[in-house]
Amino acid sequence: MTIPLADLLQTHDVASGHVERAIFGARDADAIATLVARTAEQQLGTPVAGGLFYAASAGCVFGLRLEDGRSIVLKAYQSHWEQRFLCAVQRVQRAVAGTGFPCPTPLAEPVAVGRGLATIESLLPDPGPNDRLDGSHLEQSSAGLVALLHSARGLAPDDLELHPSRMAGGELYPIPHNPVFDLQGTAEGAEWIDEWARRAWSRRSSGALPDVIAYLDWSARNVRLGPTGIVAVYDWDSISVASEATTAGQAAATWRSTGDTTDMRAPDAGEIARFVLSFARALGRPFSVLEMDVAHAAAVWVMAYAARCEHALEQRTPWRRTQAREWLAAQAEFLLS
Repeated sequence: MTIPLADLLQTHDVASGHVERAIFGARDADAIATLVARTAEQQLGTPVAGGLFYAASAGCVFGLRLEDGRSIVLKAYQSHWEQRFLCAVQRVQRAVAGTGFPCPTPLAEPVAVGRGLATIESLLPDPGPNDRLDGSHLEQSSAGLVALLHSARGLAPDDLELHPSRMAGGELYPIPHNPVFDLQGTAEGAEWIDEWARRAWSRRSSGALPDVIAYLDWSARNVRLGPTGIVAVYDWDSISVASEATTAGQAAATWRSTGDTTDMRAPDAGEIARFVLSFARALGRPFSVLEMDVAHAAAVWVMAYAARCEHALEQRTPWRRTQAREWLAAQAEFLLS
């Protein structure tokens, strides 16, 4: 069943409006809906019949039904997402889809929308997130991530290093994925979080491990597991370059997170270590001591970023969540010792 696009824009959560204003300059639902429908029609040659879903985080994501019966996804990005990067993502995504890996297929080149760019891809049917993931699913998830890396092996990584999460020298965090997270303006009281981030980043950056084409937001929000393994992976702008150890460590901390307020506590230090070891087994080789250290530090750093976002968000909205900060206080020392 389709829904008017303007109605879909009213369905986002308490932090809604910030990313819409960053991309479109306002949060006028009718104006945004008109612009999105016009963009899709111009790129694909068919009018939009209605909307299927809407979500907003780093960007604004619209599930659309076209009048010719096709279902597509249009994602609009903030202005710091560069065209070179999005084109590189689509190049990798097309190649990976061509191997049979379960991911959407790009349908049009990035196009200007509002203050930024938008991409359009096929809609890959979503079986829905599994909010009951536990240790029994760990090997499926880690093996699925390795399968993704293998499917991208041999492809040129050109321009993938331009991911917006890249950090300037001396910085602890990237530009926040959503403008609601004002990290600079909410530093007071977060000094202890920043210290963990500093320690983790220093160790994460140690050594000279080679980069591969990597997926850096491996979570239940973006990845669907079936009885025999991965059945769908979304959010392909999470592709970038990183070492296998960094990729494994970040995924170990986030693999069963849906991003919802009902999320259970993140995996503890023991589960993170098991995920990293399972990832290495799927690669077919053991991690070195350095790689294990880097992986554990990557897990701590990504949780420090989440903790910093928690701290910042409660300064600007009624929303309060403490899971990442509780995790950092309880688990970071085990992984960095």
